[in-house]
Amino acid sequence: MSNPSSAWQSLQAGNQHFHNTLRKQHSPASEQPPAAVVFRSADSDVPSQVVFGQSWGSLVDISNWGHVIDTGVLATLEYAVGTLKAPLIVILGHSDSSAMQTALDAWNTAKFPDGATRAVVEQAVSSLARKDAGINTADDLTTAHVAHVGVSLLHKSPLVAKAVDSGRCAIVCAVLDRSDGRVQVCGTIGQVSDSETPLLRVV
Repeated sequence: MSNPSSAWQSLQAGNQHFHNTLRKQHSPASEQPPAAVVFRSADSDVPSQVVFGQSWGSLVDISNWGHVIDTGVLATLEYAVGTLKAPLIVILGHSDSSAMQTALDAWNTAKFPDGATRAVVEQAVSSLARKDAGINTADDLTTAHVAHVGVSLLHKSPLVAKAVDSGRCAIVCAVLDRSDGRVQVCGTIGQVSDSETPLLRVV
């Protein structure tokens, strides 16, 4: 069974390996803009770089439980888009989400949790309430929620909205199937494909 001491020792050993590897490579930090900024759920067990087959450091990774858009998330997104010039924001949910199941249970029982968990549930329930189609499972709610989060970014961040309007950035809302690793797109905002006109599409 893990304890604080053994957990920290394991992290220290891992850092020593990382330090030794990096010292041998002598590779300077890349000045290229990131390929994308990924806003994912903290309970996902697969790193964004692995999901999308990208090299280490090529993505700006933001995560919290349930995709809560708070000041810290907005500031990081605006830094990635405005300063680092990231051309894409991916809102990445996943199947079997514990956050969405918690929100769905709260909705069905009319019992909302106390503490910080309540903010997660309230934002997820707002996605549930705005979706016309029936939502019966946590996976249904995940699809609706990531699309709602993508649209909400335009309302909450003028910088992101301006970047999308100008065609310099776009937003993809997607869900990772944890059983087979496939990513299913459930909404796009902006010009994601060169062959398409800019659009807002949520399915």
